[in-house]
Amino acid sequence: MFPDNYQGEESDIVLVSLTRSNNRGDIGFLWAPERLNVLLTRARDATVLIGNMETFMASRKGKGLWTKFFDLLKETDSLHDGFPVRCEQHPSTTAILKEPGDFEKHCPDGGCSELW
Repeated sequence: MFPDNYQGEESDIVLVSLTRSNNRGDIGFLWAPERLNVLLTRARDATVLIGNMETFMASRKGKGLWTKFFDLLKETDSLHDGFPVRCEQHPSTTAILKEPGDFEKHCPDGGCSELW
């Protein structure tokens, strides 16, 4: 998740890869509440999590912690089955990117699919 030297630093945006994905619910040291605390307190503006939440919710030791966290994300409409994008020029133009081709479809040339 974070190297030890990162734990005291902040960034505007933090991207987190929750690389644990298995049907045993094995999440290693991420069962500890302190690890979730570090994850949530290092971004000034946004935290983006990418991973398999089912593995975390099946964890023997971390199930309660991670289930509450993911439930909160669901309640605040902050959980997406893909990567949400929004055009700065057309704020009502949004998309959820799920497949590699979705970026070019919804954000051609890194921009917007709307006509100027």
